Amino acid sequence: MIRKIFAIDLTPCDIVARERGAQFFPVQAVRELIAGDDVDVLETLVTLVERVAEDNPESIASNKMNFTRKQHALEESGARVIRAPAKRLPDGGFKQSDDQRLIIATLSLALRLRPEFLVLAAADGDFAPMVWELRNEGIRTEVLARPQMLASDLRRAAYSVIDIDDVLNTVGGAH
Repeated sequence: MIRKIFAIDLTPCDIVARERGAQFFPVQAVRELIAGDDVDVLETLVTLVERVAEDNPESIASNKMNFTRKQHALEESGARVIRAPAKRLPDGGFKQSDDQRLIIATLSLALRLRPEFLVLAAADGDFAPMVWELRNEGIRTEVLARPQMLASDLRRAAYSVIDIDDVLNTVGGAH
């Protein structure tokens, strides 16, 4: 039996799903597709960004409620949620640490469990050093992303690239 870990950078995956007319990225359906026959998905990791609320009680409560609902839904789908709080910047924007948190959790878990494959739903080049390190350890990474959006350094590090649109078509994601 082939053992895999599934790691999801949720924000860009949700954007792709919404562009296709779905409300969210179908974590459970994609996980089931990845599992297929003769594959054990050991763990599903997913980052969830906790947005910066406006400085009023209603906004803070609404953000907290939305985060909790989404966290619960992801956990019900079999994912381990990695909370990524956003921080307000002096210019009014915000910074999130979801990539770094997913990299650390994925690398730690992969080195502990030693799967044959990591399926990484992400396109950002920030993930390339992790993928190279896993490759050095004998763990192959399949990157799930839109090929035209995939950072070249991540493409070079990956064992293979799977088109996220093809996967969403297969699992019945909206078009």
